[in-house]
Amino acid sequence: MASTITCSCGYSGPPGTGGGVAICPLCRQPASVREEEKRWRIPCPNGHVFQARESWMGRQMVCPNCNEPFVLAISDSLEKREERRRRQQQAEEKFAKVWLTRAIWAAVAVAGFIVSLVVLSLMK
Repeated sequence: MASTITCSCGYSGPPGTGGGVAICPLCRQPASVREEEKRWRIPCPNGHVFQARESWMGRQMVCPNCNEPFVLAISDSLEKREERRRRQQQAEEKFAKVWLTRAIWAAVAVAGFIVSLVVLSLMK
C-alpha cells in the first residue's frame, strides 16, 4: 500500500525523505502518515467495473452506468477471481503432471513386460 501524509500546513500527498520520518515537502515539518485503503475492482451484475474501497464491503451499491443495485463483496472482485483462476490452473497442472508420470511408468512396465515375453519365447 502506498502511504500519504497529512500536514498541519494543509499538504496531503506523498512524503518527502527524512531519514525514516515522514517529512512534509512544503514546510519540512514531521507529518502524520496515513496508509491508503486498498481498492478492489468489483463488477456489477451487467459487467461494469466499479472501484470500491475495502471499508465499503458489504454495502449495497448502485452501478453508475446501468443503475443496477448490487452488494459489494471482496469475493466478487476481479482480483479474487484472478487468484481463484490461478489456483485452479496450478491444481490442474499438478494433476496433469501426476497423471503424465503415471502414464510413463505404465508404458515402461508394459514395454518391460513385452520385452520379457519376447526373451522368454526365444529361450525355448
